[in-house]
Amino acid sequence: MDIEVGVVTPDPLGDNDRVRACRLPAGDYATLTDREHDIRANRALLEWVRANGIRVDRSDDPSGDRFACRYEAFLTDPWTERRKKKWTIQLNMRVREACAADSVA
Repeated sequence: MDIEVGVVTPDPLGDNDRVRACRLPAGDYATLTDREHDIRANRALLEWVRANGIRVDRSDDPSGDRFACRYEAFLTDPWTERRKKKWTIQLNMRVREACAADSVA
């Protein structure tokens, strides 16, 4: 699994030997906000995407799905609320433009 960790900052940052500045790709995203059910929430969002004929921007990879942009935004400050089950998390998957040759997620 290839994972990047990011933090939203009020102003752009420069790169250095430990941090690389970047932006999330523009586009439409399928989104679900959840608390307490990480795996079930991911499954629910993927099932909703399929049921509604929405195409997620992803491709097949020998090691599994490769998403163009799939991220979780922590809406609860973990420094304020230490109990993970109380955190509100927003799941986001970039949606690709409709194309007849595309398959549903």
